Amino acid sequence: MGQLIMSEHPILIDKTTLRNGIRVLSEVIPGMRSISVGVLIDAGSKDEADDQRGYAHFLEHMIFQGTGSRDARQIAEMMTIGGGAIGAFTTRDYTVYYATVLDDYLTFALEVLGDMLCNSILPEEGIARQRGVILNELATAYNPIETVNNLLKTSLWPTHPIGYPTIGTAESIEKVTQASLRRFMQTHYLSNQVVVAAAGRVELEDFAAQVEDSFRLMKPGDLPSKPSTPDTLTGQLIATPFDMQQVYFALAWPAPSYTDDDRYKWHVFSSVIGSGPTSRLYTKLREERGLVYQISSQYQAYGTAGALVIEGATMPQALVPVLANILIELVNLSETLVNLDEHHRVVQSMVSQHYVSGDSTYTRMSRLALQENYFGRVVSSKDISAGIQSVVPDEVQGVAQQICEIGLPTTVLVGPVNAELLHEISSMLADFGDLATPQLLVNGANVLVQ
Repeated sequence: MGQLIMSEHPILIDKTTLRNGIRVLSEVIPGMRSISVGVLIDAGSKDEADDQRGYAHFLEHMIFQGTGSRDARQIAEMMTIGGGAIGAFTTRDYTVYYATVLDDYLTFALEVLGDMLCNSILPEEGIARQRGVILNELATAYNPIETVNNLLKTSLWPTHPIGYPTIGTAESIEKVTQASLRRFMQTHYLSNQVVVAAAGRVELEDFAAQVEDSFRLMKPGDLPSKPSTPDTLTGQLIATPFDMQQVYFALAWPAPSYTDDDRYKWHVFSSVIGSGPTSRLYTKLREERGLVYQISSQYQAYGTAGALVIEGATMPQALVPVLANILIELVNLSETLVNLDEHHRVVQSMVSQHYVSGDSTYTRMSRLALQENYFGRVVSSKDISAGIQSVVPDEVQGVAQQICEIGLPTTVLVGPVNAELLHEISSMLADFGDLATPQLLVNGANVLVQ
């Protein structure tokens, strides 16, 4: 067994590094009968070459398509026996495979996950099926919020893989082969790229040994080169026309990466301006003026970069005043300190939300895996709370000032937009700073607005 750490609950957390390099973390949560276990692999769209867009996501699909001893249906059926669920997801930074089961079935769940990740055969017929699934998703699953966010990332980081949509493109998905997926897997699915974490009714003395048994066939290798820090473009205005009632919008400014020392300041700033029903933008634009149905702010951070994103939806006739009021509120925050009552309320709400969300075994497992992946250590809830509470109003104002110094955001619109509306927005934005030529994307092609 590895190093035991007493957390503030008190709850025991164990960390062990296996002989093949897999890092194993587990946390005992008293009173639980369930266990959430996750396998995080440090491979996402950030690791894809130009001709591999969507490979990390495609491979995630394929891991469920069968091993030497189980087909896709057997994998799904066997996991339901434990009374839980099995799933996976791919992000820009990493891929996660997870299961939540009754404690009696932990060994069984680990064995299935290990079989999937060590013995996947990537069957040709499975590739054909999943290609169809993903192409259908690309062609028919139109989600305006997801579309806005994908276009925003591509516009912010146009020359870097972190800007790629994780789903890839139709062209890249059509070219996927068993050999190309196998090469991607052999490059990135290395034991020294893996974190296995569990939270719930875990037996600390046994868990690391169970992981070692289940993942003994996974081998270490030469780690792939780490992605560089992306160049960020701001001041763009990009719109995609779509037949719907509302315009979905997103504005973004560059922000620190996930592990940056200033991350807590940006989290608190984001909460002040747009997180929750008492935030500045929600109060002024929805509750007081009725200009939006939804609006929010997020500090979205990755291993190499981050962004402060403000997004929402409104009717076309209200779009200009909504965008103007967002920029005015940023200027206000850069010029005036947040009052102590508002600051205290925001900080305490963030701390409370952190602890409340931690009542979930899945959340606790996820925190262990992410913290190990990004920081190489466990960051306790006590330390996170202290980091949030250490932020003072001067630092919130400092973040607003940094944003204003950057200048105009990259702005993306999806919905009933046209050249006339873009001109109106461009004219308004000119009051706040310089602006590049607005672009209208029609069927993926740039149409310069004259």
